[in-house]
Formats: sequence, C-alpha cells, structure tokens
Amino acid sequence: MAEQINQQKVASAEEILKTEIIVNQALLDILLAKQVISEEELVNSIHKLRLEQEEKIK
Repeated sequence: MAEQINQQKVASAEEILKTEIIVNQALLDILLAKQVISEEELVNSIHKLRLEQEEKIK
C-alpha cells in the first residue's frame, strides 16, 4: 500500500513539473514576442542563474 502512495506522489510531482515548464515557456514566449526582454537578456540571465546555483552547490 505504501508503495502505491509513493507512485501517486511521483506522478503528481511529474505533472506539476510539466505544468511549470509549460507555463514558463508560455511566459517567455509572450515576453519575447512583446519585446519586453531580448533573447540576449534571457540567455545572460540564465547563464547568471546557473553560475549562482553552481556556487551555492560548492
């Protein structure tokens, strides 16, 4: 029984992650289309955040 509950939690977490990815992509598409941000700004921000995350892990 506990194994079945864990599988349900994993499936729910996967669905939440998929939904978050879709929402993030939609927001990025809108921001880029409306020229609120440029692709260069987006790439730079992603790069900066990755570096910050790597520093936190170290």
